[in-house]
Amino acid sequence: MSEILEYFFDAYFHQDWREDYASSFKAVEDFAKFESIESKAKLVGALNDLLKKEDLPQNTINKLGGNFKPESEGMEVREWIIRVLEILCR
Repeated sequence: MSEILEYFFDAYFHQDWREDYASSFKAVEDFAKFESIESKAKLVGALNDLLKKEDLPQNTINKLGGNFKPESEGMEVREWIIRVLEILCR
């Protein structure tokens, strides 16, 4: 597993992340705001690599260490990753 994915999901999508953020995208916005440019670039690369996979089941993020399923916000994993990339690349 990618270190940056592990860090991102562990730090921003931990067990109690919903106490800190109203939505998953607010957590992503904080990552984009507070983490280094290098970390953002690494995360963008790792997420783009994930998008290359044909199958991204709903538990993909759980397998990467996050306590989040995009379906809880009405999205498929691929759709959620694309939205995350849009936020990170602003």
